[in-house]
Order: sequence, then structure tokens, then C-alpha cells
Amino acid sequence: MFTRLLRTLFWLLLWLMAVLLGPGGLLLFADRLDAGLAALLACLWLTLACLSLPVVLQVLLRRVWLFAGSGAPVDEEALRGRLLGINNLDAPVRVAERRRRLVVGWRHDEVQWCELLSRRDLRSLYELHLHIDPRTRTVTLMDRRRPVQFLFCPEGVRTGRPRVVLPLLRLRPSRLGSVEQYAATESFQYDFLPREIKGPVLGTILQSGWNVRFSLI
Repeated sequence: MFTRLLRTLFWLLLWLMAVLLGPGGLLLFADRLDAGLAALLACLWLTLACLSLPVVLQVLLRRVWLFAGSGAPVDEEALRGRLLGINNLDAPVRVAERRRRLVVGWRHDEVQWCELLSRRDLRSLYELHLHIDPRTRTVTLMDRRRPVQFLFCPEGVRTGRPRVVLPLLRLRPSRLGSVEQYAATESFQYDFLPREIKGPVLGTILQSGWNVRFSLI
């Protein structure tokens, strides 16, 4: 993970240098350009730089943050079954099937877990969206945050639409675990942090022989 983080920071630094050095070319023609035109060109360059940042991040995530599965890959149904098996556990985590994706999140609308979540004074709920590609045996993970208000549990919980956020990258390979660990975790042991969802899910997919890729969208 640390090596991937360094590679990501390196390429982002190169992008930043290109953004900062790009306007330098205008200085060569500063005496020939109208002040208004020079300011307009500088604004256009800054706009293009801002628009390019999400594209750069997406490319880096998909190329740098790619993990190879271990062992022979199981079939898609077996992988889905293992992930959906979370719903049979006495745990605050659940998996929902939405269109062509699986969405892993907290059981905020169930009394037991809603009360625990509300005590954390959370303003948003973490979700992990999974897109399974059986052709390449690759699962794409996308981090999301959904605004939430706990007025009273569980009927008074108000949630908004999920928002794109930067992915959680601080995960130790030796501590990923698997979804089976939810069965042995007591309710008071949860801190309701993103790593408590992403780590076990990531570990389970890799242990099933499937590759994992991080992505923004």
C-alpha cells in the first residue's frame, strides 16, 4: 500500500508541476499580449487544470491501485454468495443489490444498529459500491458518502443521495481480514469507520481469487 501511495503522490506532483509551469509560456509573449487577453488565457488554463484533476485521479486509481487476487478464482455466483452472506450475520453491515452493483453499507434503518450509529453523531454514512466484471475477474470498488440525520430511530432517519468521495487508501494488507470476521465481532467493538467495511470486503474478494481495482466512478 505504501509503495502505491508514493507512486500516486509522485504522479500528482508531476501534474502539479505541469499546471504551475504551463502559464510560464505566457511570460515569453507578455510584452505582445493585451493585459485582458493574458488574464483570460491564464483563467482558461486554470479552468482546464481544475477539470483535468478528476481525470488524473481516475487514471491513477485504476492503474496504480489494482490488486491481484490470490489463488484460483471462484465463479461469480460463489463470490456474490459470499458477499451477500453478510446479510445472514448479526452485524451492522449489509449488502444490497442495486441494478448491476452491490452496495455495502451500515444497517442504519434497523433499531439495534440505528441507536448505536446515532450515538456516534455521524453526519454521513459510508458506502462501498462494487461493480463485478466476470470477463476480467475484477471487482471495481467505489467509495461513497451518504448524508444522514438521526432524528429518532429508526423511522426518523433521513438520508440523502450518495456522493463521490476520495477512496480510502490507508489499508494494511496484513489486516484486511474477511467478511467472516463480522460473526465474531461484538456490537460494542464497532467504531463505524470506513475501514471496517472496506477492509473485510477487499480481503474477501482477493482471497476468492478475483482482482480488485479502486475507482472514483
